[in-house]
Order: sequence, then C-alpha cells, then structure tokens
Amino acid sequence: MTARGMATLKWVLLLSLFMSTVGYVTPFSTKLSALLVIFYQGLLRSLGHFNHDEIIGIYFLVVLAFSPCGYAFSVDSWPANRIEKRPSFVYGYPILLMQLLLAWTYFSSAIIKLRIAGLSYFSQDNLPILAIYHSLDNLHDTHFRFAFWLPTIRQYLPLAVGLVLVWELLFPLAVFWKRARWWILGFGVVFHLVTLLIMNFFFAYQLAMYVVFFDWPAIIRWCGRRRVFHGLSAGWRRFRMAPEKFPAIRVVGFEKTGVLLWDKECSWCAGIVSGLKRIARSPFAESSYQTAVEILPEPLRRWSKCQALWISKQGEVSGGSTALIDVLESSGRTVLASFLDTAAIRPILWFGVRLVSQVAHKKEPGN
Repeated sequence: MTARGMATLKWVLLLSLFMSTVGYVTPFSTKLSALLVIFYQGLLRSLGHFNHDEIIGIYFLVVLAFSPCGYAFSVDSWPANRIEKRPSFVYGYPILLMQLLLAWTYFSSAIIKLRIAGLSYFSQDNLPILAIYHSLDNLHDTHFRFAFWLPTIRQYLPLAVGLVLVWELLFPLAVFWKRARWWILGFGVVFHLVTLLIMNFFFAYQLAMYVVFFDWPAIIRWCGRRRVFHGLSAGWRRFRMAPEKFPAIRVVGFEKTGVLLWDKECSWCAGIVSGLKRIARSPFAESSYQTAVEILPEPLRRWSKCQALWISKQGEVSGGSTALIDVLESSGRTVLASFLDTAAIRPILWFGVRLVSQVAHKKEPGN
C-alpha cells in the first residue's frame, strides 16, 4: 500500500483494460481485468461498500472474462479466419446474460423501494426531501439547485414517482420485446438526466451499459453504407484478404527441401530473406516466384505477387506470416517459430508482415 505500488496497480489495470477492449489475448486479459477491477474498487471502498452504479460494469467484466468475446472484432482474430467459429448461441448467451443483469438492477431497485418504504414512497414530500438533501452537500460532481423547485409542484410528484417505479418494474421487457426496447431505454436516458439535475448524481456507467441492447451487426452494416466508413472498411478488407493457408492445394517438385518463393524485385523482401538465412540452423531453398510462376496453380499465382509463399516437402503451401513461421521451423529454429506462433505474438506478426507487404509491393491481387 505505497504510492508506487498503487501507481503500478493502476497502470497494470489500465493496460489490461486496454488489451481487453481491443481484444488482445482476451482469454487472459479479460480475466485479469475483472480481477484487478474488483480488487481496485474494493481498495477504494475499504473492501466493505459497493457503488450500485459501477457494480453492473463489474458484473459485465466477469461475464466477458468467461465468454468468447475476442473472436471477431478484435486483434485476436488476426489473421483472418484464424479462430474457429462456434455456434451462434455461444456468442448470444453472454449478451442475453448481460441484458438480464442490467434489467435486474432496475427491477430489483423497484422491489427494494416498495419493500422498505411501502406506500410512503409515494408521499408528496418524499422526493423533495431526498433531492434537497443531496443538493445541500458538496460531495457531488455537480451542484444544480433544481431540487428547490420541487416543493412548488409537490402535488404532481407521486404520479412522477409512480411512473418511474412502473418503468423499473417493466424494464425486463426490453430484453424480450424489441418493439418496447427503445421506449424503455429512451425513458432511462431521460430519467438519468433528470436525476442529475435534481439530485446531482449521474449514473453514467449504468447508461453506458445500455450498449448491450444495441444491434451491433445492423449498426456495422449501416456504417458500411456510409461513404466515409465504406472507404475505411474496403481498405481493411483489402489489407487482410490475402490468405495464408491453402489446404486444398498441393504443389509437387520440391520434395527434397521445400522452397520459399518471394519477389526478388522487392528490396524489403530481400532483406528479410537474407536475415532468415543468417539465423537458419539448416539451409533452406529459396527462389523468386517469377521463375516458378508457370508451375503454380492459379490461386497461388494470384497471391504470389503480394506475399511470400512457402512450399513444404509434402507440397503444402502457406503464405505471409504463416510462411515465415514454417520457414523458421523447417530451418531448425523451432523454438523461435513456436514463440512467434503464440496467441500473444501471432496477431502482431501477421499485422507487421501484411504492413510490410503493402508498403513494399503496393499491388492488388491480379495485377
């Protein structure tokens, strides 16, 4: 419990949350994030109190920690199709669970109010007293004074309080009835904004959790039709479209040693091949794809112009970062190849190889 120790804890916490957000090594980073957030929040509150605004975010972290949440829009999904897809319910269940958790926070809030306060909760003076009480201290982030207007409209407040209570009780409908969902969520936004004005506390984290109700595939499709996003999306698809595995193709004629095919007009590629030769424990064959293009099947001709290809002794073909790993393994650098093929390094290696290929060649497939 030193200043340096707490600073280290916070930096590790932020790093783990960033890794979880971008989907990098998610099986590890999401669990670490959940653990560190629970521990950090406990330290802030002497391990004996929780904030009912922030607790829903912690619940969501726990759900994500044990869910396959890094399989598509994430760094872990690099290279393309590297992760085997699972049935759709595997991804839908965690979303449904988070929706139910959020709905339960509102529903249980209404039940607790009725259980503790009973009908006195609808008293004309209940809300003004509570709102003015929260507006008199200096412990809140805002200092609005709208609460002092409430006594002038006290006769209408039981109706407003009752409406909010009904909304909380009906919040679970947002999970199962899409037509009512946006009315319920919209009312929630208005409710929390009004709460900020009259009570000076804002459930920002609770509102942020509304994103679990959004139809993200539909939002992504909508963005893809917009001109500004369409260009970015098309560029990313071109960047990652080069396949690195060709399971249906076998190439004969290199049964003795295997061969690395690369573009000898590319100075960047020449430097990489030269470096591979220096660290190789056993020599490997290499040649320009231009000399072998006539014997390559059509799919390989297309992609040999924009990435290196490794043809093994068995005739199996790999490209890009996978080819680099296969060359290292074939040349005796098995430990280095295994390290580069780990979950933490593989996406970075893939991105680096694709970036070098784009800069060095600037060629489209088929040119």
